[in-house]
Amino acid sequence: MADITGTVRENFDGKSYDLRLTMRGIATLQSDFGTSIAGLLDGTAGSVPDFNALLALVSIALQKGDDMEASKADDLADEMLTQDTEIVGRIISAAFPDAEVGNAPKPKKKAA
Repeated sequence: MADITGTVRENFDGKSYDLRLTMRGIATLQSDFGTSIAGLLDGTAGSVPDFNALLALVSIALQKGDDMEASKADDLADEMLTQDTEIVGRIISAAFPDAEVGNAPKPKKKAA
């Protein structure tokens, strides 16, 4: 069975960091923000996602991937996410490599 999670390596402010979202991290996020993690997993987050969920996701991934203490990870997550909001998509894609980020059902094509 393939590993369902992956590690994202990000360079920030001259340093390299590993971010890893595992089942425990996903479970924590679901407990805090709901089963779709504030719409991030099912594409219902809309154009203005829950920023608390974004920050928590990056922080949790830093804590696991770089073995970082929570308060330091929170601060770094804030800086990283402020610089590059696309980091969330990269983390989710690494955690679920066979799924599309925001995998809400696609509109059905109209019959010709």
